[in-house]
Amino acid sequence: MRYISAEDWELLSFFEVEPQRADPSIPWVYDDSVYLVEDGELALSFAIHPAYKDIQIILKYQGHSLYEFAATGVKDIRVLKEKDDEMLEIILSEQQKLWIRLHPSIKIVQDSREETIV
Repeated sequence: MRYISAEDWELLSFFEVEPQRADPSIPWVYDDSVYLVEDGELALSFAIHPAYKDIQIILKYQGHSLYEFAATGVKDIRVLKEKDDEMLEIILSEQQKLWIRLHPSIKIVQDSREETIV
């Protein structure tokens, strides 16, 4: 897959904020974008470069970093919707995935499974 599955409008809808872009004069897929979301005293920063499939996630509480994650060349990023539930799925590899939910509150879940042949 050349680029991520998620389109700019899907991320805009998911994060419900306009991203801060490094260079708005170039197409979104080639630009660095940062989505900033606040929920009370929690703040989530999601930075992405879609063409390179690079991301950085920072979760802060009262300005103090709780969680930081950076990855280059992820396998895919997509927005998943089921009924009233929406999440951002980041596929790091066949064995590792990360999900972000914003509603009813910010939640980050990471899963790593190693396949074994018996």
